[in-house]
Amino acid sequence: MVRLANLAMATAFVLAGQCAVFADDAKTGDPNPPDTVKVDVLRGDRWIYELRDDITNELKSIVDVAVTDVTDSEIDTRVRFTNATTNAESNVVQVFDPRWRLKENGNFTYRPADDETGIPADLQVGKTWTYRFELLRANPVGTFNYAGKAKVEAWEHVAVANGLSYDAFKIVLGSALTPVVNNRKLEAKVVLWYAPAVNRIVKSTFESRTNGKLLEATDLTLRDYQRRQP
Repeated sequence: MVRLANLAMATAFVLAGQCAVFADDAKTGDPNPPDTVKVDVLRGDRWIYELRDDITNELKSIVDVAVTDVTDSEIDTRVRFTNATTNAESNVVQVFDPRWRLKENGNFTYRPADDETGIPADLQVGKTWTYRFELLRANPVGTFNYAGKAKVEAWEHVAVANGLSYDAFKIVLGSALTPVVNNRKLEAKVVLWYAPAVNRIVKSTFESRTNGKLLEATDLTLRDYQRRQP
C-alpha cells in the first residue's frame, strides 16, 4: 500500500496576505539549536507548500494548511489542495497532536499518531527512537501496521522556495509495513526539516519502495508562511 496520506502535509498554498510574517532569509543561520522547542500555533496560522514529484520534478499541487482550532490535545487544520495542472481544488480536515503528528486525514485514522509528520517530545540533535502506529482506512475498510526508527540528524540552514531559508532540525525516519504480505516488502523513508521559527516543517521528502524498488518520491517545500496577528 502506498502511503498517500503522508503526501498531504500535510503533510499536504495561496500567497499570504498583508499580515504575513516571514523568518529571516539570511544565507547564514544560527549555528546553535534552541535548548527547548514548543509548538506555538494559533487559529488562522497558515503554511503554503509546493508538492512536487521528486522523480520528474513536476509540480503536482499547491498545498494550503490553515489552523482552524487548537486545544491542549489537538491541532485541527483545513488543508486545501490545488492541482497545478487543472487548478481544481479539494479540501480535507487533518487533525494533529500538539507535536504535529497526524491523527486523522479524511479517509485515514492513525493510532496513536503518525510519527512521520511531526517531532519528538524532546527535540534535540542526536535523539533516536523507535515507533509504531496503526493506519485505519475507512473506505474500503483496511488496517495496516507500521514500525519504524527515527533520528534527529542535524541542525542546519535549509533553503526552500521564493528565496526563503530557515534554521531547522533535520529528522530522518524509516518504516515498514508489518507483517510482509505476499512476499511484498513495503517500506517508506521520510526526511523532515522542522523550523521553530515557523512552528512547522519547512521541507519534507518522502519515498516508498516495494521490495527495494522505488515506487513513489515526493518533495514538499514551503513557499509562504502567514502568522495570524493577535
